[in-house]
Amino acid sequence: MLNGMYGGSNKSGKRIEVVDLDTGNIASVQKMLARIGLQSAMVRSPDQLTGDHPVLLPGVGHFTRAALSLDSSGLRGRLNAVHAAHCPVLGICLGAQLMSHTSEEGNGEGLGWLPTTVRRFPVHGLDGALLRVPHMAWQPFCPPTGTLPFELSSGRMYFTHSYYIDPAPLGSGSVCESEFGGVRFTSVARIGNAIGAQFHPEKSHRHGMAFLTSWAVWADRILGTR
Repeated sequence: MLNGMYGGSNKSGKRIEVVDLDTGNIASVQKMLARIGLQSAMVRSPDQLTGDHPVLLPGVGHFTRAALSLDSSGLRGRLNAVHAAHCPVLGICLGAQLMSHTSEEGNGEGLGWLPTTVRRFPVHGLDGALLRVPHMAWQPFCPPTGTLPFELSSGRMYFTHSYYIDPAPLGSGSVCESEFGGVRFTSVARIGNAIGAQFHPEKSHRHGMAFLTSWAVWADRILGTR
């Protein structure tokens, strides 16, 4: 619980604006937000995305379908506007991948905030062994000190994905990396106030709760100083 800042009474009027691109996983995200005392509002159209609250861009599914939904809903331009205005945005899994330019999953165009490409895991790892894709595993999460804009203890997060954000073009923007079959991938990327997490905090129990709580407190502080 966030010391009442996002408590059930919602006295501060703060909430998390959860973007729905018809890609699934929305219910589990909102359930986890409620569990840690965060109120949320579903966003399906540009006029619902105010930019006055932290934005969460979740998703499970196909990159191209989600990219097309950005256009058909009119949310692409609005998301770009709130990002340019330094509103805190958290992308989860597919939501994080949508922050890149393109994906090998299809021809859809991402938001382009992260100067990189989303790639498919190869058939074989660097040791020649067959990789079982999708990558589904609990893995250690130990962000180097100072790489995230909020404090977070080491733990473990749950991953499930067949595609990954290529860390090579990101440089310091790839703030935390993980490995599958010897293939390095970005587990957390950051550009300005936008953060992309390849793992699923809503499925990562207490470690995911700590991540979302720390992000929400930081995001609230950022919005209060804009």
